[in-house]
Amino acid sequence: MRMTLQRAALWAIVIAATMYLLVAARGLILPFVLAMALWYMVDAVADAIERPRLGRLRVPRPLALLAAVLIMSGLVGVVGRTLGHNVSAVAAAAPAYEGRLQKLLDQLAALAGMEQAPTLGQLFDRISLADTLGGVATFAASLVSVAGIVLIYAGFLFVEQVRFRRKLAIIFGPGEQQARVLSVLEQIDRDIRVYLRIKTVLAVATSILAYAVMAWVGVDFAGFWATMIFFFYYIPTVGSILAIVAPAVLTLVQFDHLTPFLIVLFVIGTIQIVMANVIEPAIMGRSLNLSPLVVIVSLMVWGTMWGVIGMFLCVPIMVVLLIVLAHFESTRPVAILLSADGRIPEAPHEPGS
Repeated sequence: MRMTLQRAALWAIVIAATMYLLVAARGLILPFVLAMALWYMVDAVADAIERPRLGRLRVPRPLALLAAVLIMSGLVGVVGRTLGHNVSAVAAAAPAYEGRLQKLLDQLAALAGMEQAPTLGQLFDRISLADTLGGVATFAASLVSVAGIVLIYAGFLFVEQVRFRRKLAIIFGPGEQQARVLSVLEQIDRDIRVYLRIKTVLAVATSILAYAVMAWVGVDFAGFWATMIFFFYYIPTVGSILAIVAPAVLTLVQFDHLTPFLIVLFVIGTIQIVMANVIEPAIMGRSLNLSPLVVIVSLMVWGTMWGVIGMFLCVPIMVVLLIVLAHFESTRPVAILLSADGRIPEAPHEPGS
């Protein structure tokens, strides 16, 4: 009993110290984590290009990597241009929304029992334009700086990838231990690729359907919101809520009657619910086997520690953690608690046990 309490206390200290380090050193850790995510996505695209064969012929690995980099760069460029164009359009159209927004403020003030609603001018007077623009400029500069560091890290990861298996062979030798480590890495790779593939296909389908609905209703900036809905789909639960609420609120401001708002709210809400809660679990099955409660808690924890990036990465991080914990007898109880149904693969025999 005493040993159990000591072990629990030791684990609590290790977890607390790790979380503190992840928060305190996030400026150093996040660029490397983003570089790993970028490297992984490019490598997955390169594998998909390299895999098909025509007889004995197939695309050489360097050419597949070059094609993958060009594809990813093209996608980033298209998304960047779309967002940039729409942000400029939103800024140009802002005066047209002021009258409708003021009416909404008046209606909300009346519902709240206020004698006079605050004007938009009064609300914006509380915001320091200089501070806001300065903050935006600082964020943009830091983003460019971080992007450069991420690209450098990703380049070195591609170089290191060639030597990684050789280093494992030297560290663990040709026996059971090396096979065990490779088994863990292969399972992590397989599960993450399944997750990303399914998420991406469903995110594309969701954004296309949402765009069709918004274009039919006549919502302004439908392309922008469809792009945002694509990215929101990767954030569990919170992303679905944002994907429903954000375009619905714009519709409420844009139109003078409630019908477009109700259509967007109901139809896009139905699409999100069906995709995230019916189709995705049916396709993904038990491939991830993460408890929904664990997903929500990890979303809050990683979001608090690393912001929006943590929200995007929380599920892959928890999948990796679950697989690693499941492969060691001493940590299997934790893996069982993290799993959806308590069923995880048997842990391999630990040497010396």
